[in-house]
Amino acid sequence: MAHIKQLLNRAYISTKLKDKLSSFEQYRYSFICAPTGYGKSAVCRTFFKNYPGYTILWIDADSSKEVFWTNLCNAIKLVSPSHASQFMSLKFPESEEDVNELCALMSNLTNERAQTVVIIDNFDNVFDENIANFFKINHAASTPGLKYVFLIHELHYQNILSLISKNSIGLIDKNDLSFSPEDIYDYFRLNENLIDIEIAKDIYNKTMGWPYIVELYMDQNSDKAKLASGESLDNFIETNIWYNLDNPLRDFLINLSVFHKFTISQCVTQTGLDEKLCLEYLHKVSLIDYDKLSRTYSFNPVFRNFMQKVFKEKPINEIKEITMRAADTYLSNCDYFYAIKLYNESNEYGKIYTCDATLNSLYSYIIRENKDMFFNVANQYWSVDKKGKYQFSIVICFAMFLYNEKNTMESLLKDIENDIKNDPLVDDIMRNTYLAEIQYINAFFNYNDFNKMNEDFKKVTYLTKSPVNLIASQYPFSFESPSIMALYHRRIGGLDVEMFSLEDCAPNYYRITNGHGKGFEALMKAESLYNRGEIDGAEILCHKVIYMADSRNQHDIYIAANFLMARISIYHGANDAYKEYMNNIEFRLTSHEDASKNLSKMVDVCKAFIYTDLDEVDKISNWLKDEKRIEDQANFISLSYTNVALCKYLILTEDYHHFLGISGQLIGLSKLFSYIIPRIYTYIFLSIANNETNDSEKAKRFLLEAMELAVHDRIIMPFVQNYKYISDMLDEITVSKTLSPFVKNINKHAKNYEKGVKQVKKAGRILADFGLTVREADVAKLAAQRLTNKEIAEQLFIAESTVKSNMKVIFNKLGINSRGDLKNFFE
Repeated sequence: MAHIKQLLNRAYISTKLKDKLSSFEQYRYSFICAPTGYGKSAVCRTFFKNYPGYTILWIDADSSKEVFWTNLCNAIKLVSPSHASQFMSLKFPESEEDVNELCALMSNLTNERAQTVVIIDNFDNVFDENIANFFKINHAASTPGLKYVFLIHELHYQNILSLISKNSIGLIDKNDLSFSPEDIYDYFRLNENLIDIEIAKDIYNKTMGWPYIVELYMDQNSDKAKLASGESLDNFIETNIWYNLDNPLRDFLINLSVFHKFTISQCVTQTGLDEKLCLEYLHKVSLIDYDKLSRTYSFNPVFRNFMQKVFKEKPINEIKEITMRAADTYLSNCDYFYAIKLYNESNEYGKIYTCDATLNSLYSYIIRENKDMFFNVANQYWSVDKKGKYQFSIVICFAMFLYNEKNTMESLLKDIENDIKNDPLVDDIMRNTYLAEIQYINAFFNYNDFNKMNEDFKKVTYLTKSPVNLIASQYPFSFESPSIMALYHRRIGGLDVEMFSLEDCAPNYYRITNGHGKGFEALMKAESLYNRGEIDGAEILCHKVIYMADSRNQHDIYIAANFLMARISIYHGANDAYKEYMNNIEFRLTSHEDASKNLSKMVDVCKAFIYTDLDEVDKISNWLKDEKRIEDQANFISLSYTNVALCKYLILTEDYHHFLGISGQLIGLSKLFSYIIPRIYTYIFLSIANNETNDSEKAKRFLLEAMELAVHDRIIMPFVQNYKYISDMLDEITVSKTLSPFVKNINKHAKNYEKGVKQVKKAGRILADFGLTVREADVAKLAAQRLTNKEIAEQLFIAESTVKSNMKVIFNKLGINSRGDLKNFFE
């Protein structure tokens, strides 16, 4: 399974798996346990084929117990002829007495040959309670140089599991046999099929590294690494897995197939079985994974797809009963999106509209992929008795804004407001609270015109003295865009007025939202300074923004400010600062649950902008290389700016015709909300693409259009960042008196910017080319400044002995002998 095609009958084995397989020498007995398709037999045959110092004996237990026993005795005969007849006379153990007698024989067995490994394939066919008891008694007995390796699909005998937990018996499981994204990348490469690491990650996410399925990806659609046909996968699972399960276990899995993930308590509720039996069943099916961190179970994605098809073949009444039970368990566990999804499938809208779902719990799911579901739920408002509860009704209104469905949003808001005013179940305090939330949402009919929005925000204070929190505290102020300026600069020549509007509105907005988006107005100012080439002023303001956002846990503003600081660091060529700000972004994402849930795509976009600036396109997340995936996954409000990263990627990879083909819809999208910054970038890229495809006149015309959008607000950095592509055209264009100073400013800053990029890229190559870790690089740079080991240790908060050992490694890797050489190296 997962063979290397160029090497006859050789399975792919990663370095990590080789190390794990080598551990068999530590144990008398080792188990290799994984479902069909994980390549147990192929891996063992490859690994043990020429294993030094051992004789390998292979037995296949895919037969009766009697035949297996005969084959085992023949193997023992090769190892110890003097004992073989005793084993043959004993026969396969069928009782406790037989087990005891077998243990006695094994304790006296001697290996009369060289070191030997007995590998028993398909051991499931003979494995029973008696054999399990034998292992319990005999595991500690030793026969010098004789090892056993058992290949098995499932392992659920408690005796064996207990011995494994005590490290008395070795175990290699599906986690060891699964391909990591790096393994997939390497496996494709060895088969002369080059993919980038992002595609490898996509394949991993769809298969969880199931080797057989990874091989199908490569064999059937190797050019784009798409999944093999559903029919071939279903046939494989049905034949090799599903048919081997008994009916109670099949029913158990069908009941759970509606879950995205589930806890053991949800499993008990859904199946009606006790916890012990649920755990037993879950352990029997190796294609169900357990996440220790969240304490949840989930199906392997490929197996889950098969199970859902099986589920849909059930009678309609059973489907609804199972679906509703799962929806209820999701709801009780506050997994609102999946509860709503299942209630929607069952047309049970009353439960949706009376649930306590928050915008925060749903925000990350409000993407194009789920639009039909949310839109359908929104249109069921008029058919449902809300029973005095309007929280979800208000949340779904804002979801319609996020989908740019303003007609539905408007109809909902009017009727919700009337219903609240006339509902006797709503008291006065709650009525005003709801109406304040509606007034807050009304502002978004004038989205990205903060002057007009502010008029509605002011009206909120007439309805309630408390901050609105159903909406404002539940979504990132930036809508996942790394640039506030991209969202709120909407009028050519109006940037200064727009900044003033935001600064004027900010105190009022913070007051009614309890500091939502804290620091956004300062970030807008910092971005405007940066884009005008006023780098020092932008840097000072960014530090202020980082403090403001961090103090209020406004993760999106914090990330956006660090993103801008990373770009400023590139301008200065300050690699250490650049790494620090990129690390800040990553750490914020991994250390805060809300940030991790709602802002991972925003961080991907930040990285994509940085990596395109540094010409490191291989590091860009794969979803940002495909306009359809961007449209499906990105927030609609931030979609236009996200597309800028795609445009630059297509330019860097010289995919000009592809870019030109989609450029019209990208420009149209940027005009939908009057976004100026995305349009400037897109026109620059249109200029580059047309120039590279030999339409120089059109190229110059697009460059002039970009400049006309930018000149009145003195926005130069989009041109500076792409200067190496447009510098010749800038020299050739006959510019007006208005544009001439603008072009001179671009030329001036481009020199500094290109110098900074080169310095950061050079520092990155030092790490990559010479294999220095980040810690070693930090030590090396301080040593190059002639700091002593003690001074370096104090500055980096590490032991002096660690500095000494690092210095030895650094000298060895760089091929130098002194700190003087180190100083010259970095210069």
